[in-house]
Amino acid sequence: MKKAEGYQSISVPEDRLDEFFQVVQWAFVGEWLIEDRQDYVDALPTDRARGLEVTDERRGALGEIAAVHASFGTEMVTPGGRRVPTAGLSWLGVHPSHRRRGLMTAMMHDHFARCIERGEAVSALYAMEAEIYSRFGYGMASQTVKASIPRGSRMWKVDGAEDLTVRLERADFDEHDQLVADLQAKLTRPATILNPVGSGRNARFTDPVGNRKGYEKWRIAIVEDRGEPVAYAFFRRKADSEVGIHDGVCQVREHGSLTPAASQRLWQTLLDFDLVGTTHTENLATDDPLLHQLKDARGARSKVIDNLWVRLLDVKTALESREYFHDCDVTFSLTDKHVPDNAGVWRIVVSGPDATVTKIGDDPDDPADLSMDARHLSTIYLGGTSVESLAAAGQIREHTVGQARELAVSMLSPVAPLANWDF
Repeated sequence: MKKAEGYQSISVPEDRLDEFFQVVQWAFVGEWLIEDRQDYVDALPTDRARGLEVTDERRGALGEIAAVHASFGTEMVTPGGRRVPTAGLSWLGVHPSHRRRGLMTAMMHDHFARCIERGEAVSALYAMEAEIYSRFGYGMASQTVKASIPRGSRMWKVDGAEDLTVRLERADFDEHDQLVADLQAKLTRPATILNPVGSGRNARFTDPVGNRKGYEKWRIAIVEDRGEPVAYAFFRRKADSEVGIHDGVCQVREHGSLTPAASQRLWQTLLDFDLVGTTHTENLATDDPLLHQLKDARGARSKVIDNLWVRLLDVKTALESREYFHDCDVTFSLTDKHVPDNAGVWRIVVSGPDATVTKIGDDPDDPADLSMDARHLSTIYLGGTSVESLAAAGQIREHTVGQARELAVSMLSPVAPLANWDF
């Protein structure tokens, strides 16, 4: 494990959480309100909070926490609706006065080692700066559509949508946590992050005053089919008016639907609040049902950005924990600077929906059909990016003609991956 000279890795105890949060505020540029402290404690997986502490006075005050990170223990949905043990990495930051000393690398290696020890085959995160995480083997595994949709946008009819009912309530952990967890567990879209275990599970319900910027507290919309929840969304609104014209906005955060009808009923509600002119959402898959149900697709002003970044830590377990969609027999050489056990030549044999993955050599310079780095394998893992497209971009190298397409067809997901929970 990479060590930063003059620092040591520690688990951050609860009585040092204020020090943890001070580093986060310096790293992410912001001042938190004192009254919001409990919200941040509730959102932090305190049982997996880690830091780097100064041990050399030439680096700073002895015992000072210079960098922090934490992770959620969870599962992630993979193509075919299967699941893989996953660590959701978050709260990762270095105090500005300790930068350029290898602290980020030391923390990433600490995180990787602890994940592997716990049997978590994949690490996933949202990237504040994409280029940083690419260096550590993370690949952009899914994309999301940010959209601004005008009120009352007309939709193509979906049978059964009008038969469903909607409840609108203030979001409350005690009242809604299990409901959301149960619905989330039924979603089959790749990249879906299931409710974490341990502390920090109520992160989606925290609502710091300093983050609201004039919006109301989080609400939740629950769509039901004869009393059975089939869709949900967290949302909040903000009033706005100019010269007597009411033109408020609605912000939609996490949402999920089990059926086309549930999706339509949910969005019919979210797009038609009184005194609200526009609904903004950041968590639409590139093939989200809403995008196909809107009659005027151009009416939804949208752009595509990165969503979840994924890093394979245990190649065999990760690749065997998903479904495939075409038989193939392909070898690939893999370089991995940060998890050396992954480096070498691998063979993936797909028969039906299952793959058998075997490491057949330890030298990534040995001959293989394809060659790639850990970040390329991580990028294609959830089936949202084609092997052949990365080969066409000169990122994956094809040594046996046609094998990039063979693996691409096998791994591409029928539905686009998306993580709907922002941790």
